[in-house]
Amino acid sequence: MALTTEQRKQYEEDGYLVFPAMLTGADVARCLGRLEDLVLERRPRPPEVRMQVEPGVQRGEASASGPLDALRKVECLVANDDVFLALAKDPRLLGPVTDLLGPDIKLFRDALMMKPAHHGSAKPYHQDSAYWAVDPPDLCSAWIALDHATLENGCMRVLPGSHRWGVMEHKHLADFQVEEEQLDLSREVTVPLEPGGVLLFHSLLLHATSPNCSDFPRRAMIVSYMSARSRYTRAPETKPDFLLLQGREYPGAV
Repeated sequence: MALTTEQRKQYEEDGYLVFPAMLTGADVARCLGRLEDLVLERRPRPPEVRMQVEPGVQRGEASASGPLDALRKVECLVANDDVFLALAKDPRLLGPVTDLLGPDIKLFRDALMMKPAHHGSAKPYHQDSAYWAVDPPDLCSAWIALDHATLENGCMRVLPGSHRWGVMEHKHLADFQVEEEQLDLSREVTVPLEPGGVLLFHSLLLHATSPNCSDFPRRAMIVSYMSARSRYTRAPETKPDFLLLQGREYPGAV
């Protein structure tokens, strides 16, 4: 077991675990270097890798100093780049995930969330499984800090235990989100992390990030794992070819 009995109990009760120094400085530098190579096209960028521009930059309300400073999100890195595939398969991540989900693990999604200095946008409170067509809604995401993640530049904020509330009603407001008036924010926990720190969290945990109003970027890699026994709940013909990271596949499952 990669997790202690106390850690497993904490995850069951709170819906998340914090690992302040899971990865090394060299691991972080490798990921940031490859990100820059791909975004700046120092190496061929696979067409499957998707990039999303910050809304403020897109609307002309904020100016970016370069391509990296303009981005909100870079997706589909794990299946299309060896550095990020190695990260998703790293035993330091897969060990705890295996303890939580079992030995057969597939990748649901991955995204490098950029949150540039001064204009990185907020993400209101939401549950990932409200978006995701996978049952049961018990996926596990690793949120990997690649910069110092602080309250000022948009570290994660969570509501402990909210993963036990079931899927809550989400509305299209500033984003697809839970109305904050319904939430007791006095229970909120902020999760600042040093580069290489990791937050593991349940896909029903309510979480949010504030806008980045600081002088420093806040980049974080998110890898979302699911049991290979999970079921895809939309039309079968729309099911993506989910990448098997460990173990075996099951007929009729994801």
